[in-house]
Amino acid sequence: MTTLPIKPQDVTWTDDQWKAIWAKGQDTLVSAAAGSGKTAVLIERLIQKVIDEVNPINVDELLVVTFTNASAAEMRQRMATALEKAVKANPESQHLRRQLTLVNKAQISTLHSFCLAIVKQYAYLLNIDPGFRIANENEAALLKDDTMAEVLEAAYDVADPSEMYRLVDAFTSDRNDQDIEVLIEKLYDMARVNPEPFRWLDDLPERYNMDGVTSLDELDFVQSIRQTMVHSVDEAIALILEVRALANTPDGPDAYGETAQADLILLHEARAFLNERSWEEAYAFFTAFKWGKLKAQKKGTCDELLLDRAKAKRNDAKKVLTDATEQFFSRSPERLLEEIQHMYPLMQTLVELTKQFTVAYSAAKNKKGIVDFSDLEHFALAILTKEVDGNIVASDVAKAYEARFKEVLVDEYQDTNRLQETILQLVKAGAEADGNLFMVGDVKQVRP
Repeated sequence: MTTLPIKPQDVTWTDDQWKAIWAKGQDTLVSAAAGSGKTAVLIERLIQKVIDEVNPINVDELLVVTFTNASAAEMRQRMATALEKAVKANPESQHLRRQLTLVNKAQISTLHSFCLAIVKQYAYLLNIDPGFRIANENEAALLKDDTMAEVLEAAYDVADPSEMYRLVDAFTSDRNDQDIEVLIEKLYDMARVNPEPFRWLDDLPERYNMDGVTSLDELDFVQSIRQTMVHSVDEAIALILEVRALANTPDGPDAYGETAQADLILLHEARAFLNERSWEEAYAFFTAFKWGKLKAQKKGTCDELLLDRAKAKRNDAKKVLTDATEQFFSRSPERLLEEIQHMYPLMQTLVELTKQFTVAYSAAKNKKGIVDFSDLEHFALAILTKEVDGNIVASDVAKAYEARFKEVLVDEYQDTNRLQETILQLVKAGAEADGNLFMVGDVKQVRP
């Protein structure tokens, strides 16, 4: 168990922040909303790691990953200021003086910058031009457009382009390739945030293969849809509870209280169908769902403003449920299965085009000696891994980084994608229970 230093009376840290600053012995995630001081906690933690009098860490033994270059510069400056203050308080400390000379070499940067440093140092391990440069946004966009045009032209220029025509007919209204280009680029971007983009792409069409599937409940994504529907029902319940509260208010529309109570019974039944019944049963319930008639309130027997507010709240509740029902129960389960199966060959074609674009775009960038930020991450991953008996494991380079960094600190962790998470896991030490990864972020904002 971690023994916390006594919190000085003159500090403004809360007890939870103080615990986070000094937590050790395992991977730690500090989750809190924006403006709650998460980044300040991270900065204080790394400063304390360096100026600690018992077990001090060298500045260059920390990997600090920020979301922006500005955040990295701020952290570096605050570290330098803290070190200068510490040296003034303890001018005889050789350790502190050394840290001042190391602070500009500290690995405090965005993950892209860290990956760039890895690739520049170990470019000889990859089949890339060591004199590569990072493409600017306009240059990359033009190269993408040219590559996309070549890939689509080749897709039509085959003996039987029927698969291409079916894809265009399915996703466009005027047989224009622009919508297909957008889809390919979106799939490309989504694939690239995964450690193995082609494996992710290859798995995608299989989610549309309904062979042997007899119920939507057999599909993984249905549970997520259920939960989304539950959230909508809960939102409607909260609104009806407000209606009931207004009805019970002195001078409130008391007649609406009876309607609100009936509404709540119906909504809790709807919630039970989502949690306990099959998708087919839930579909039947929601497509037949009918709200009860709002009980009339005699004119002049209540505050008209409260009556209008209650009526508006109930209308809001009805709209929430209606919108969710239209979104998720607009098609019968049988028709939905048929439509998903119909998408299977189309997704196979779309994925194949995306893979062709990926290869062609990579070749085009390589020819020009340019890379983008996604390339830096994938190149770094290739350097940090190796294959042993068919398994991907940490390379000697990754092990060297693991030995070097006493702690890995990550700001805005909710913005970290799967590829970036994989890179961090390769350079941190230990498992979750005994690791040295410290993360701060608002996990409520995490991207799917």
